[in-house]
Amino acid sequence: MLDALVLVVLFFAALEDRRGMQVRNAYPGVLLLVSLARVAVERPQFLLAITHTVVLFAVLYMFWRFNGIGGADVKILSAMALGQGIGIWVVLLLSCAVFIIYALVLRKPREALPFVPAVFVGALLETFFQLGGRFG
Repeated sequence: MLDALVLVVLFFAALEDRRGMQVRNAYPGVLLLVSLARVAVERPQFLLAITHTVVLFAVLYMFWRFNGIGGADVKILSAMALGQGIGIWVVLLLSCAVFIIYALVLRKPREALPFVPAVFVGALLETFFQLGGRFG
């Protein structure tokens, strides 16, 4: 249920990012609330969840600082990290792979492209992989 809510929020954030290269702060806020709900329900090792979130934020902050990604990308992925745990690294890896393919297909290597749609696809793929593990 929470995975579906994350995907719905990411879908609408991706649409907004695609249209105007900006995402309202409400999306990371909702994702943070969903992450907190997931922590409350699933009770992961809290210190480990915080560690993943802090390390991911530090990595993404460096990319943002050097204009590699936008602030909304940092906020969205960081908000997701608390609830995703180690899965956020899978989401990030898949998102980067999708983004690279997207950029190569468009053949616009130096233009700014929205990253949140790639995050949506990465999260969708990670959810399908997890579902396959549960039912496969």
